[in-house]
Amino acid sequence: MEGHIIHSRKKILLGYFEANLEKLFDKRVSERVRALTFNIQAFTTNQQHPKFMEDNLITLLDRCLISVTKGSGDEVSLAANTIGLMAVTAADRAHELYVESLPVLFKVLNHGSSCSKIIECMILLAFFGAKNYEETENSMQQIWEFIHKISVSTGNENKHSLSILPAAISAWTFLLASMDGRRLSYKYWRGAISYFFRLLEEMDEEALGLAVCEALTLILETDSLEKFSDRCSNINKDEIIKKLKIFILKFREQDHDQNQDYNEELDFIYDVINLFEDDDCPQASINIRGHLLTLSAYSQIIQFNYLKRFLGSGFEVHMMGNKLLQNVFDFTPKIHVHHEKLWEEPTVTYFVPEARTKKTRQRLFMSPNSAYNKARTQLLNKNRDLTKRGSISE
Repeated sequence: MEGHIIHSRKKILLGYFEANLEKLFDKRVSERVRALTFNIQAFTTNQQHPKFMEDNLITLLDRCLISVTKGSGDEVSLAANTIGLMAVTAADRAHELYVESLPVLFKVLNHGSSCSKIIECMILLAFFGAKNYEETENSMQQIWEFIHKISVSTGNENKHSLSILPAAISAWTFLLASMDGRRLSYKYWRGAISYFFRLLEEMDEEALGLAVCEALTLILETDSLEKFSDRCSNINKDEIIKKLKIFILKFREQDHDQNQDYNEELDFIYDVINLFEDDDCPQASINIRGHLLTLSAYSQIIQFNYLKRFLGSGFEVHMMGNKLLQNVFDFTPKIHVHHEKLWEEPTVTYFVPEARTKKTRQRLFMSPNSAYNKARTQLLNKNRDLTKRGSISE
């Protein structure tokens, strides 16, 4: 009965996915937005249907890419969000999504207010879909080019660019967290530290300051400072730590108490760089539905925070059931198996208002047709079957 109910639910869910895929072909924007919203809710809670994903992955991707390139406003953001969630849930087909999507997304990266969502989508595709360091670093380079492009914007364009810059730097940092510093190219990241230093000195914006501090702190952890320094002069570890501490202390002296989250995150970074000064590394333990996740590097903390923000309320659901995400953090939740009790004793309870006579007790317990003896026979048969199964399994 239970198996039939589960099968029926899966069939209903498949019907919903197929119906919403049809809506993505609809000429009405409202219908496409409604369909994309459904997909986001389903993917966020890890309720995607395996058969639907297997049969319709590329069709769904194509429709989302059309919405990104030809749509506007909410439709673009929702479509980009859907593609990002597909990367998180597609497992062995994530590279297929990466190859098909990246060139298209890069071309529309300047798409107004939806730009942050497109960047987020790109780096999730690279994080889960790139097959090697070269592909990941190529995606980092695309984001880096975009960062420099918006940094030199002017006028009204500059105001919009500054709102995107923190998201772009955080995305770049997220991908850097997945890289081995020894494998990074010497030619791509020259001058990155000096560029971040300039941002700290010139910009007085909370989100941007935090994003830059995270990037510089992670660069420290890579232990490959020469790859991020200028060609003529290498910046050492002590210089970066000093610059970060000056910025954080100055930030705290100013009137930023209204945003407690920024304060706490900058305080955490301050603690991390103190650990780096002592050649130590940060650690964090997080309880996820009774299971302990241990993070033993700042790069893992960056990844954890980014994915948690992206998945929101669905993060714990994915950590418990999404193998792709579990592999990122080497997290294996323990499965509690409830073993069936092998032996039971029959018990029968009677409520008899009158006094129990000897004949009553004989009728209730001693007779071959009594309820007690019937229950006893049923349990003996059950225990015999369980014993046979145990012998077979051994």
